[in-house]
Amino acid sequence: MTRRWKVLLCGYYGMGNLGDELLAAATIQLLKNCGLEEREIAMLSGEPKKSAERHRVYPIDRWSRRDVVRALRHSETLLLGGGGIFQDSSSFRSPWYYWTVVRLAKLCGCKTWAVGQSIGPLSRRINRLLAQDAFRSCEIVSVRDLHSQTFLNGHCLLSDDLALALPFRNESRRSEYFLVNFRRHDGELEYEAARAYARSSFAGKLKTVGVAMDKNDLQLMREIQERGVCGVDELIYPDAEQLSKLFSGAAGAFGMRLHFGVLSLKAEVPCTLIPYDSKVSDFAERWGGTLWNGGEVLFPRPWQKQAGLEAACAAIQSDFALCFERAMRL
Repeated sequence: MTRRWKVLLCGYYGMGNLGDELLAAATIQLLKNCGLEEREIAMLSGEPKKSAERHRVYPIDRWSRRDVVRALRHSETLLLGGGGIFQDSSSFRSPWYYWTVVRLAKLCGCKTWAVGQSIGPLSRRINRLLAQDAFRSCEIVSVRDLHSQTFLNGHCLLSDDLALALPFRNESRRSEYFLVNFRRHDGELEYEAARAYARSSFAGKLKTVGVAMDKNDLQLMREIQERGVCGVDELIYPDAEQLSKLFSGAAGAFGMRLHFGVLSLKAEVPCTLIPYDSKVSDFAERWGGTLWNGGEVLFPRPWQKQAGLEAACAAIQSDFALCFERAMRL
């Protein structure tokens, strides 16, 4: 039976998270590099209309089981397209949702594959079992950190974050400000980090710009500011189109989100990352970035392995092409 789409993308898309939108854009571009056209790609999304406008692929309402099942019946493959979707720190339901979609795919005769994954944290045994079962169902899996590779007992490909492969216009501009990013974690780490930044020797010497990568980041950083924990001169929740200009004008960065670090690396902005999760620690170590150890916040040093970025982008494309070939094999 001929199916309408080659790939149905599944991730945390259309949910207001800038990092996941970067992953969506990167995955679609990598699929196109493998020879697919936009009309051969569909996407599960929390905001189908916005996803259609932003990514130019066919949108499916991720909350409509009928629409999801119909899409799986009309797609050759289901692609878990990057990100930390199997985790239960922010939502107990997340592993159940993605496991259910994978099981439905199997019932619909739709092959499953996964790229650029981070697995965990998974505090509940049942959620670890769901993740293991879902990834065992995949034709091939690539992960972006060593913790995830260990979780899968090495039965996967270790690659880099897909967003690194996105083109980035690094504008040559005078460094005018310092970027900060805090996300909700355990109610302590994010506030400790904000206090440490406020006490740093350089915090008042440059304009501080708070960058919200998610709607929850925006709310948190407003709380941090209103409680007098850490002053922010400007707080923004940027569109993807603003990112090149925003990061290119920064003198340095201090933040929690993985893709805050990815963007800093792409823009060659010295960055200190706050290791709330192993994927963040792995990324900083992989690229020679600075990790905050809970003490004084020092001005970050430049990325030590910046020169390897071009080769890493080529490797991401090669790894993705390998996964694509395996998934599409009859």
